[in-house]
This record gives sequence, C-alpha cells and structure tokens, in this order.
Amino acid sequence: MTSSRKDTNTTNFRGRLGYACLNVFLRKQKPSIFCARTCRIETIKEKGMGYVRELGLQNIRDLLELVKFNEKHNIKFMRVSSQMFPFASSIEYGYSLEFAEKELRQVGEFAAKHGHRLTTHPGQFNQLGSPTRVIVEKTIRDLDYHAEMLDLMGLPPDSIMIIHMGGTYGNKEETMERFEMNYLALSPRIKNRLVLENDELSYCVQDLLPLCQKLSIPLVLDWHHHKLHPGTLSLEDLLAIIPEVNKTWTDRGLKPKQHYSESRRGANSKLEKRAHFDRVVQLPPCDPDMDLMIEAKDKEQAVFQLYQKYNLFEVDNSVLVPPDEVESTRTKGRKSNKRKVIEVEAEVSDDEESQDALVEEIVKNTRKRGNNGSRKRKKDEEIVVNLNIDNKSSKNQHKKDVSNREEKINQSDTTFITDLAYPSNEDTTILQKESSNDTIANRTRRKTKLLNTGL
Repeated sequence: MTSSRKDTNTTNFRGRLGYACLNVFLRKQKPSIFCARTCRIETIKEKGMGYVRELGLQNIRDLLELVKFNEKHNIKFMRVSSQMFPFASSIEYGYSLEFAEKELRQVGEFAAKHGHRLTTHPGQFNQLGSPTRVIVEKTIRDLDYHAEMLDLMGLPPDSIMIIHMGGTYGNKEETMERFEMNYLALSPRIKNRLVLENDELSYCVQDLLPLCQKLSIPLVLDWHHHKLHPGTLSLEDLLAIIPEVNKTWTDRGLKPKQHYSESRRGANSKLEKRAHFDRVVQLPPCDPDMDLMIEAKDKEQAVFQLYQKYNLFEVDNSVLVPPDEVESTRTKGRKSNKRKVIEVEAEVSDDEESQDALVEEIVKNTRKRGNNGSRKRKKDEEIVVNLNIDNKSSKNQHKKDVSNREEKINQSDTTFITDLAYPSNEDTTILQKESSNDTIANRTRRKTKLLNTGL
C-alpha cells in the first residue's frame, strides 16, 4: 500500500537521500534486524573470539537485509555502522575480516547491481592530528579496519570513510601539520577512501578547504555543523565556495556528498543545538543531484517524510513509524538521572550517533536540575564514559591526554570538554562540566575526581 501525495512542496532536488546505520522499522521487528551487535571484553574472555566473529557475521547478514529494504523503498544511499565487527581494530582483540569475505561480498554485489552507495563514518576518536603517537597508531588501525571491510565488499572508491580533524590540542595550525604528515604516510587503501568533514566545534569549512585542496582530500560539507560553527562565512559566502568544495571530489573522480540535520525544536544553548532532531522539516540549498545524508534520529523514517513532503517517491504506508507527538528538546536518551557520574562500558562509534547520545543525557540533566545550588548542578553534569581501557600504560597515557587536550567551547551556560583520544572499538572519555565562571581550583578537583572515577 502506498501513501497519497497530498500537501507536498516543490523542489528541484533529484539526488539520493540516505540515512545512517540503523533502520527504525526493521529494528522494531521480531526478531530485530540491525547491524550493531557487540559485547564487552569480559564476554570475549568468557566465550572466546569465535563468539565475536559470529556477532560480526550476524551483523553483516542483517546489513544485506537493510540494503534490500532500501532497494524496495527507493533508498540508495546509506552509512554502514562502524560496529559491524566488534573490536576488529583492537590492539589486543583485533582480527582480520577474511572469515566474512563471502558475506561481505554478497552485500557489495547487491549494492553494485542496484546502484547503491554505502559509506562509513569512523568514530570521532580517530585523531590523525594527535600529538600522541599511540593515538595516531590506534587511529590507523581503526581506519584500516574500515578500509578492509569496504574492500572485501568490493565497493568502488566513492564508498568513502569520513572523519573529523578532531581536537585542536591548543594549536590548530600545528595539529593540521601533524595531520598532513600522518596522512601522507597512510597506506593507499586508506588514503583512497578517506575524506574530511567540517565539525561544529573546532574546524569549519574555511579551515579545512585549503588543506583538502592541498592534499586532494574530498571535503564533506555538513550544513548543521556549519550553522553552529561557520567561522567567518555567511550562508551566501558558503554557497559561493560550494563549487570549490565539490571540486575536491570531482578532481578525484568521486561524487560529492553532504550531511544535513536540524537541531531539536526549542534548543537554545549550543550544547542543545548540537544534538540531532528526530526528523528534518526541509532540504538544504544543495545541488539538485547531491548525495545527501540525513542525520536524524528517526533514520529512514526521516527520509520517507521528505519523500512525501517533496513528492520525490511514493512511500509504502506499511513501513511508516509515526513520529513523536511532542516536538521539543526532550530526548530519547537514558531515563535515569539519579547518578551524578555515569560510567558506560561499551563500544562507541559512528561519530554523530554516539556523541549525540551523550549530549542528550547532558541536556536532560541540565533541564531537570532546577535551582538547587551551583554545587549540585556541577555534579549533575559530570559524565564519564570509560570504554575498556586495555592496560596500565594506556590508562596513564589517557590521563595525560585528557589534561593536554581540553577543548573549551563557549556556550551560554556550559563548557563542554571533550577528550578525542581514542578511535572507536577502544576507549574514550567525554567530560561535560558546568560554568566557565568556576574557580580553577574547583575545576581541577572535579577533573581529578572524574579521572579517578573513569580510570
């Protein structure tokens, strides 16, 4: 059964709309169809690596089901989860993907036959510009894992891997110089797929475009990130240089892609505005034939809504999931707000998806805190995410990295401090702390407490 085409808007957009990693409709099925089965290190020790590989095989089989669903419903663009193969890039527990070559090839062949574009977005913890060698080495391992997965699928060069430049480490220019040095030393199979994206915190389009032009690296324009961190570029200025951005792709023989998302309704602070809303209400002023990744919480449902709104494709009503009735800054994150320091032991990847979950938790705590005194508010907003730090040396190095790479983000009511140390499938700590008016002594005491708690 297809939907009617009433109340549509006009657009000249005829490109591909995509979504990231998870299919809302298929996830709700019994049994669920999804591609992010994972486990903890303790489970690996208990059940062995055979169990981990079987999780990967289940994920890749379900990926094929997602792509088949997409084909049936006119979606030919999707981001593949970085969690397809748990711990594949881990130093201690990593493994080759050759055991899954047959299953990976099946996905690639189906995508090629039907004209689908599959891409990846390794976690924000990949830092080629890090001053710490162990971080760079872990980043390279994680990028190589993603490249191996795409290669074994037999996917073409426009199945790219997107990363951010990451932290500034106190000096943008020096960080970009380190990135350049490390990028030039990468293996061809990584360089052939690696692209950069502007972010909402540190590196805007005008920061990255010259470097991308110099190194022949395609630049992904994220419209939402540009809105939050435009540098000195107005929207008109941005539109004027989009041909230069697109040229970083076409010079490599690749089709450009962009990202689009919107902030939650009623979001005021920069922290709130960073989190993606469930759906989007419009399309950006992109080229008509653009591959546009819709980074919305409702995934393919957000794409279907745009299909209906702009009369792009008929939509099967049987696969529609109604949106939330109340549109506000209320999130779908964790229900509990009892603990002041939250520890999560799991794998974090897929960049925007993992970071948004943490942002949502912080926003929720901020909204609920009321006027109970500044000391209580500070504790409410202390969050630690500690992901399986492997050994004592890593822990000690991690403490140093947290100290060296604090990023202070000017916001109306918060300072968000992000340690972008480790790639996905390893470990990271994200600390969110209250009030730029805090004394240095209080900040130091709280930071020490968090480090001791997380490590």
